[in-house]
Amino acid sequence: MIVSVSIDEEGQVALTSAIVRPSVEAWAALPRRAHVRREGTFAWLIGVLTTAGAFIVDRGWETLDDPAWAGAYRAIDMFGMASILLALSFSVVGFLLRRYALVAAPLVLLAAAIPHTLDGYASAVVWWLGAAAAALWAVSAAARPWHQLRAVCRLAQASLTGRTTAVGPNAVRAGNRALRRGLLRLPLFLAAACGGWALAFGVLPTELGHTYEELGEASSSSFFAAAGTAASIVAIAEAVSQVWRTYAYGRVGRSLVWEIPSGRGVASWCPYARNDAGQVPMEAAEAPGCNCLAEFRRAFPDGENDLMWNEGVPAADYCPIHGLDRINELTPTEFTALAEETWLWDAGSDLPEPADPDARRLLLYGLAGHTFAGIPVRKHGGRIDADFPGVTPVREADPAIFGPWWDKPLRPEAGAQDIIDLRPAGYTGSAFRYRHGRAWFETAPPFAARPEP
Repeated sequence: MIVSVSIDEEGQVALTSAIVRPSVEAWAALPRRAHVRREGTFAWLIGVLTTAGAFIVDRGWETLDDPAWAGAYRAIDMFGMASILLALSFSVVGFLLRRYALVAAPLVLLAAAIPHTLDGYASAVVWWLGAAAAALWAVSAAARPWHQLRAVCRLAQASLTGRTTAVGPNAVRAGNRALRRGLLRLPLFLAAACGGWALAFGVLPTELGHTYEELGEASSSSFFAAAGTAASIVAIAEAVSQVWRTYAYGRVGRSLVWEIPSGRGVASWCPYARNDAGQVPMEAAEAPGCNCLAEFRRAFPDGENDLMWNEGVPAADYCPIHGLDRINELTPTEFTALAEETWLWDAGSDLPEPADPDARRLLLYGLAGHTFAGIPVRKHGGRIDADFPGVTPVREADPAIFGPWWDKPLRPEAGAQDIIDLRPAGYTGSAFRYRHGRAWFETAPPFAARPEP
């Protein structure tokens, strides 16, 4: 795998990465992500069942009205009551923790097992068995990402194209930002943990040796200890997650650019495929004879700051090169040859979709499996780059059930000039040309011209 670092003409860091192009079959065969909520829910259930089992073994219903501790208050009482508060809280809200529950469950149960063992409770065995079961479940869940990362590495080695490309600074920053986002949460959890434990041990000396009645039937140190333990456990879970993400990203993600097929897989095609219909690439807009850029500046005198040079400008209706007359004077053969040009199509239309799944590809930078599904990138000049540094990593989804969340507009009923069947050229539908508008693409079985009213 090839990766090198260079400085581009603008003084920004750019990477040179190898290009990987897996086949449709190999990509579809890549192990998919296990249901994170299901794994976390099972870990939560282990915690709930263990807490309930400990309550039964200790015959807790017989001591519900008894003081929380007998005699003088001890440090072990603080840890014991904190562990019970923590276990009860985890039983109530632990299912909301999702992937954190895998790490939290064994630690919560371990935090209860230790003081109950030291204080001689019969339920200590139950807590230890629950902690062991939760730990085994966490290890089995952790093995799946490891095997999947190895599968990604093998697929990358088998799918190397021998080509390389420069990776622009936006993509590099987006990948680094996604990793830093978790690193920013970790200090917050650590600060909360330190604060909780500082308060617990600060209050503890004032409570040691006092009876339940003398402390007003409550112990502040146990509440602070429970909060400190909870924050510590979340910090540990976040640290484990970030260490793994950083390792996976460094192992395979940073060095590769993937050309992945559309359809089911580790990363979804549909939510990240951008529609540039009705746009003229900036290079074409600056070419001699095109007045699209001038028309944009005329229509929006203050819109210069809205121009994104890596996206293009709206095609002008009266442009000699990209206007409506130019579209409608093309022969069906000429139109079909230019079908992938974005300026042919109305802004509300889909772009033509190739019928061959191997021809529909999404560019991803930094893919490392489910742990880090990569940054969506596009070709910009002689390199690939993200549209802006804040682009978030893609997520796994099934395009068959996860489509655009907005209502797509329908093509106009009236004003059609002709219909060009693009299926013989390898697309999934036909083009509808209009006398007073840009063309619309529609995927469907054979069309017949709609009669005008």
